[in-house]
Amino acid sequence: MKQTKLILMEGLPSTGKSTNSGFLLEQMEKNGQRAKWVHEVARPHPTLFFFEASLDEIEYRDYISRYPHTASILEKQTTKHRNSYGIDLLEIEWNQFEFFGEDAFLDLKQYDVWNYPIDRYVEIAAEKWTSFVKKQMASDEIVILDSSIFQFQIYSFLLAGKSYEDLRSFIRELFDIITPLNPTLVYLYRENTNDTIDFLVRDRGMHFMESIWERDRNRPYYKDRPSGSEGYKMFLLDYGKYANMLFEITPFPKLALEITEGNWSKYQHSLLQFLDIPYIESGHNHRFYPSGRYHSLTLDQHVEISGDYFITPSGGKKRISPKSKTEFCLSDIPVRIQIIDENLILTGEQLCEKWTTRGTVYRKVVDVTN
Repeated sequence: MKQTKLILMEGLPSTGKSTNSGFLLEQMEKNGQRAKWVHEVARPHPTLFFFEASLDEIEYRDYISRYPHTASILEKQTTKHRNSYGIDLLEIEWNQFEFFGEDAFLDLKQYDVWNYPIDRYVEIAAEKWTSFVKKQMASDEIVILDSSIFQFQIYSFLLAGKSYEDLRSFIRELFDIITPLNPTLVYLYRENTNDTIDFLVRDRGMHFMESIWERDRNRPYYKDRPSGSEGYKMFLLDYGKYANMLFEITPFPKLALEITEGNWSKYQHSLLQFLDIPYIESGHNHRFYPSGRYHSLTLDQHVEISGDYFITPSGGKKRISPKSKTEFCLSDIPVRIQIIDENLILTGEQLCEKWTTRGTVYRKVVDVTN
């Protein structure tokens, strides 16, 4: 723990990656360690590609020549890697769309990395991981990455119809890239992957299964496989098989936690032991929560706090826990809230959901206790 600058949290969906990433972040901060948890759908993401365009030098210059009015914005929003330019598509869509115009935005979307062939993806992904390592080496902060080195890569290669051998070769390349960070890996799993699939259905519903299949249905993986949730279940079984094999070849310190029993206090004890982090109890035992309904004039969205739950604009519920009398953490995501003069202000990380935009102010409009 004293040497690592990177903790990788991996496992299938609904195995507790986000919950335990949040737990680790809290314990490291209580122990005086500078730490950061990068959620799998954080934006901008330092290693992954969600709603991100990537252009090479020629493509970038050609794009600017076609839409010269976008140059001033792109110069501020673009992240330059060795041979590529990364652009946050959500930033353009949410905040710059009127300036760009529909034609320029749609043209930029054709460079969305999610749609790239795997050969091009591995080149720009390796560049992005290399840039991340270089930046992280200069920091005294420990970063927790969840779902980055296994999950995103397994999805990318499986959906492209590539073999395990192709995936393994690329993962080993990533291992070489991150080695200077002295990484550690935590892998959460159930021995029977069908148990995780059943838990996922109970936890997120069959609609979630159907929506993921609908998103990816035209990718090569699903060409000769069942449609709908049955196809996605088959995908998850392959995912589990590949993840187990990748864990076995991981060359740096690693911990596998079999979670079928659901004994989370035991698993978290093992996790802290593995990382040599002393457990520290919360110093904030008050039960005051700033219940009420809050509205953002900027986003025209509402959030709500009801008891110890935070309710997102879409109706999702996140349990909140006090970090101080005015600052609260949200479960499962590295978003935090501050209460100042009955205003709710978002801090922490921002995700690929607009309501999480860092610095957004929500003004209290209704007290749900009245």
